[in-house]
Amino acid sequence: MKNRYGDEYRFEAVDPNTFTIKGDLKYWRFGGRENQPEMDLTDLGFVDPSGGPFIEIGMSIEGRKIVRISAAGDLNGTPTILFGVE
Repeated sequence: MKNRYGDEYRFEAVDPNTFTIKGDLKYWRFGGRENQPEMDLTDLGFVDPSGGPFIEIGMSIEGRKIVRISAAGDLNGTPTILFGVE
């Protein structure tokens, strides 16, 4: 798949209930869940790399609903983003 800037990305299964996103995606924006007192990188409401795709809780990956998003690693470059699905 390609985002609006033409950067290629793909979702890869990490285990049966977790996906990650791979590709040349840089400059990420993160947001917490609604009504969280502060942002928790292990329990995000959305992620949005420059050029997209904007991905939030409730959207789907391969027909499975995203129920959890987390970010770790190089948050100023290419972080590891994990999507828990059901």
